[in-house]
Amino acid sequence: MNINEAIAEIQQPRSRFQLIHFVIGQHDTPEMRFYQLCIELQDMRYKLRLAQISVRKAEVEIQRLLETGDELDALEAEEKQVGLEQTLIIMRGAEREIAILTDLFDESQKFTRNQIEQAQPEYWQKRLTRQTNLQLMAGSVNEGQLTSLHNAGLLEEAVEERKQQLTNGRKELNGLS
Repeated sequence: MNINEAIAEIQQPRSRFQLIHFVIGQHDTPEMRFYQLCIELQDMRYKLRLAQISVRKAEVEIQRLLETGDELDALEAEEKQVGLEQTLIIMRGAEREIAILTDLFDESQKFTRNQIEQAQPEYWQKRLTRQTNLQLMAGSVNEGQLTSLHNAGLLEEAVEERKQQLTNGRKELNGLS
């Protein structure tokens, strides 16, 4: 494998593992994982479509520049060819990523916008609870997280749970439990 082949071979913005665990898997409910999957597919398909148009446009521009017979136009055509080759390599990676996302879409449970909307309270409860627990493990919960819990109507419940934990902890320390 030469350098150019290696560069072409490794092209793919995000691995299957990254897509599953960090892009889609960052969400706490199947509805939001489906939502994220659709957004990712929409974005990658749009970018690939624009790149395909860009390739066709560059090919026309290169041809026109070469037809002039002018030395500077030939150099400009050469520059455009280098850019075109780079775009084609990058497109290979985008096509691979779209193939993975399409496979994940085909395998996933499908949800309507209404179902996604109805699942929002559960999603935010799970997400904010997870984030708060992670912040507690890190040593403290920041004000923004507490504000989010409050806005979602979850702060009071979390405060009561924490009071109960502290009360139980004191009882254990005092040998009362």
